[in-house]
Amino acid sequence: MKKEIPHIESPAVGCMLGKAYQILLSQLAKALSDARLEITTTEYLVLRALYSDEGIQQCEIASLIGKDKASICRCVSGLEKKSLVKTECVSHKCLRVYLTEQAREIEPRVMNVANIRHNALLSMLSQSEFENFTKVLEKIITT
Repeated sequence: MKKEIPHIESPAVGCMLGKAYQILLSQLAKALSDARLEITTTEYLVLRALYSDEGIQQCEIASLIGKDKASICRCVSGLEKKSLVKTECVSHKCLRVYLTEQAREIEPRVMNVANIRHNALLSMLSQSEFENFTKVLEKIITT
């Protein structure tokens, strides 16, 4: 006999998280465009990771920003075409990614976008709401 899964009477939290993520990405894309930075949201995330820890491998970037390796490979390739990163082969499957001088030059603008987005999120929440929100997100990510 097949066991029935009970119906849950609560909001679809996964759907809400997905929708919130899409809204935040859309706002980020607009902020990048407003700053006249011709980079995608994924390229932004890769650059942010490299500004913190240059010379990391593509697989490490994927893990840091929660994207699959194939999309990071495509993104890094796009950043290379834009002369924002260069790569160094470590093995036949592994590349280290480094910033170019051009990427360093746009870093203040990229970080300004980061600060604008962070402040916009903070303005929506009280300090205790923000702390609780980040605790819940950390719990979801680590379990």
